[in-house]
Amino acid sequence: MKEFNLDKEPKIATGFKTPEDYFESFEARMLAQLPKEESKVIAFPVRKLYIVSAIAAVILAFIAIPFYFNSNTTLEPISVESYLSYQLTTEDIIEKLTPEDIVAFENTLALSNDGMEEYLSETQNLDFYLNE
Repeated sequence: MKEFNLDKEPKIATGFKTPEDYFESFEARMLAQLPKEESKVIAFPVRKLYIVSAIAAVILAFIAIPFYFNSNTTLEPISVESYLSYQLTTEDIIEKLTPEDIVAFENTLALSNDGMEEYLSETQNLDFYLNE
């Protein structure tokens, strides 16, 4: 087989040449070929805009109202008890109560020994009450 070297072989011309200033004038020629029509602007009446926005607001309200009013506001006794135990101390309660409040509380609170014994036997926090 005959050896050949690309650097020594004569180069073949491609046959395709671009005219001078072809790419500089390409954009101007392309724009000249495009149609000169301008697109029509469709005006959206202001009244329709108000109606559409009002309808959207009503739909949004119908979707949001059930979520707003369907909140669970019931408190469990354990959460109330833990809130009071962490937030209020006995000294805080004593500062707020007057002697008249204490007497009124004792009069309205009718505790019997049997009732207290039954409550303490049913409660799960008996150790907490015994340690206080």
